[in-house]
Amino acid sequence: MEKNIQKEAPVVENNKIDDRIAAVRDLIFGENMQQYSTEFADVYDKIKSLENQTEKNLSEAVSNIEAKLADLESLMDHKFQDLTDDFEKKLADLDDEKADRKKLGKALEKIALMLQE
Repeated sequence: MEKNIQKEAPVVENNKIDDRIAAVRDLIFGENMQQYSTEFADVYDKIKSLENQTEKNLSEAVSNIEAKLADLESLMDHKFQDLTDDFEKKLADLDDEKADRKKLGKALEKIALMLQE
């Protein structure tokens, strides 16, 4: 039992010493510590604000890119359909009995040029 009492006594003394050290620290650095705490709080608020703004900007950029990709896909589908229709029209214009190779070659060249645009 005496050992338990002896163990508790140093803890109480340590608490008193810690309280004294804390009191001296507060006397010496108290004003500076409050200023630092305020400055750190401001910095954390600015970081959080910038983080939120960055997330918002990123979200807007992703939405913008997705919309532009959808527009591009629609444009490509439309161009492809136009080229297909043009090709089918040119093929229909060719004589069924004898295909004119020059006309077919020029039509294919035209289609190739249109695809490159």
